[in-house]
Parts: sequence; C-alpha cells; structure tokens
Amino acid sequence: MSVDASELDGLARDLTKIPADMVPKIKGVVAKSALNTKNIMRSDARSSRHFKQLAPTISYDLKVHSFGGDGVIEAEVGPSGGGPASLAGIAYFGTSKAGGGTVRNPEDAMLEEAPNFYEFAFRATEGLL
Repeated sequence: MSVDASELDGLARDLTKIPADMVPKIKGVVAKSALNTKNIMRSDARSSRHFKQLAPTISYDLKVHSFGGDGVIEAEVGPSGGGPASLAGIAYFGTSKAGGGTVRNPEDAMLEEAPNFYEFAFRATEGLL
C-alpha cells in the first residue's frame, strides 16, 4: 500500500515559512501599538497635576529576536532615564506615606490599545495560512 503525501509535505513546508513571513508584518503592528500606548501614557501623565514632568520621559523600545526560525517581537513602553522618570513608581502606585498614585496605571493604557493591536495583527496576517 502506498500513500501520496506530497500535498502534506508541501503544507508542512508552507507552515515552517509562516513565522518568518509574519515577522515583518507583526513588527509594524507591535511598533504602532507601542507608539499608541506611549502616547496614551504621556497623555495620562500630562493630565496629572503633580507628575506632568513624567510625560516626556515615556518612550518605547522595540526588540526583534529570532530563535530556531521563529521570531519574537516585543516592545517595552514606559518612563526611562533618571530625573523625572525616577518618580514613575510614585506617580503610578503612590507610597504609604507620601500619597501619589494619581497617574493611571500603565496597564490600563495597554488594555486600551489591545483591541487595536488584535485587529491590526489579524489584518496583517490574514491569508498567511
């Protein structure tokens, strides 16, 4: 008994190409989502009476790694550097003695942007399978 598995072999080859094909498309989606999240966080900081100076320190860093043919794309968004950025913990979470915590939690900015991220990630990868 013999089986023609050529179509399955072709599908397997196509599936191994998908991660590499997705990397440039998803990289753009992650970058745009990180930019939007940064802008939301800056707006939140600017609207704070006491922590306006935190806004310009908020930036994002995009990183792309690959391992075994798979791509990992990540963005880190938040205050960086010294000076006003050092107040981020107090601005977001406060302290037991000094108060604070008047700037919206950064997680809320990420959750606000999430529907856009999912929509554009879906659109960017449509037809790759």
